[in-house]
Amino acid sequence: MKGLELLLEVPPFKWLRYFTAQTLLIFLAVSLLVSLAMKVRRTSELPPGPPMMSFAANIFTRRQAPHLSLTELSKKYGNLFTCYMFCTPVVVINGFEVIQEALVQQGREFAGRPYFPLIDEMTKGQGIIMAPYGRSWKQQRRFTLTALRNFGLGKIAFEEKILQEAQYLTEVFKASIGQPFNPNSKITSAVSNVICSIVLGKRFHYEDEVFTQLVELIDENMRLQTTIWAQEQNSPNSCLTEGNLMHNVSDLFVAGTETTTTTLQWAILYMMAYPDIQERCQKEIDQVIGWSRTPSMEDAPNMPYVNAVVHEVQRFGNVVPLAAGHAATRDTSFRGYTIKKGTMILINMPSVLSEETQWKDSKHFNPGNFLNENGEFFKPDAFIPFSMGLRACPGEKLARMELFLFFASLLQNFEFYWPDKTSTPDLEGVYKLTLAPRPYEMAIRCRKPSDDEL
Repeated sequence: MKGLELLLEVPPFKWLRYFTAQTLLIFLAVSLLVSLAMKVRRTSELPPGPPMMSFAANIFTRRQAPHLSLTELSKKYGNLFTCYMFCTPVVVINGFEVIQEALVQQGREFAGRPYFPLIDEMTKGQGIIMAPYGRSWKQQRRFTLTALRNFGLGKIAFEEKILQEAQYLTEVFKASIGQPFNPNSKITSAVSNVICSIVLGKRFHYEDEVFTQLVELIDENMRLQTTIWAQEQNSPNSCLTEGNLMHNVSDLFVAGTETTTTTLQWAILYMMAYPDIQERCQKEIDQVIGWSRTPSMEDAPNMPYVNAVVHEVQRFGNVVPLAAGHAATRDTSFRGYTIKKGTMILINMPSVLSEETQWKDSKHFNPGNFLNENGEFFKPDAFIPFSMGLRACPGEKLARMELFLFFASLLQNFEFYWPDKTSTPDLEGVYKLTLAPRPYEMAIRCRKPSDDEL
């Protein structure tokens, strides 16, 4: 009480002495209602959605994963609606046509990133993934793409780094033949080593203490800090500062490890769940590659079924169900509504990757979604697991190479099967920013060629 009495002696708060406890509570309640009314008025030009104070409106307080909540709400409110992160409005965009209109046709207006104090404190607006749209972000993205090309992205030397790691992973898997094991940490180490060999110029043994710690930090979404310098180091107008470059490397590690690792985990799980699909993949691998050499990206056009399976894993696995949040960079008119500068925008990826009008079989794992009537591979426009527009993932090309080469290499060497004959693989994912399979154990058999195939 003494502290309250002292507070009431401070000039800005002296007027509160004239309130009784009851009138003070009434005053605070009215003030809160007025504040909420003003907030509602400010958001009245946004797309419709559930009332701000309703439980349904706050998607991050519901028990189910956010993307499932958004899908539910889209059935009632359509492809463009407003929900809330507590009392902060969030505009949710669903469906291929609406998302394309927002991210491509009005790409600059929706190229921002939402403001989160914790992320801002950690990154200081640096790097690529969560950096605000502007000159610095453009320069970081351009530099990163140029650096990856200079490192050999898309060339044979780059393939060799991935295939070298695929071979190490193969040897680790072989050592586990005869007993079920969880492959997650080994796959994570293999994918992380690709980035290490590119950025740091070396790979690490999977049991290396420092490397193991790094993998654990990535899994916990912590930031790895390292140093890299550009030719523009002394340019007074350059945004390629040491801090920016360290965050660029960190972004490459985090984004380049987590999503590819999770996709490969889904790939193995689906092969155990659908052994007929696995067998057909292996027949195509045997016909095109055989046993005398390792896979190559040049094989992809000649392996339409394997290519289709890799893409279907990405579609059906839906590893990033909510693409990194966008924000309006200025007051924007969109489909008859006014979206104020800074408003958070969420892209609901399942609404595209499972959109019935865009796919032959949207509800099931079916490689036929990527094959035409002649059995040739084709990629529908709605295949956007790397998002689209200005903020599309800059590592898409690297991820596509890794997924095809790792997948083809593993199926060339192993048959994957579910070790527990009394159960079947659980295909329900667990949401933790990415949508990952529940931890599982797998069993493998080594595929040995016959004498005529050698």
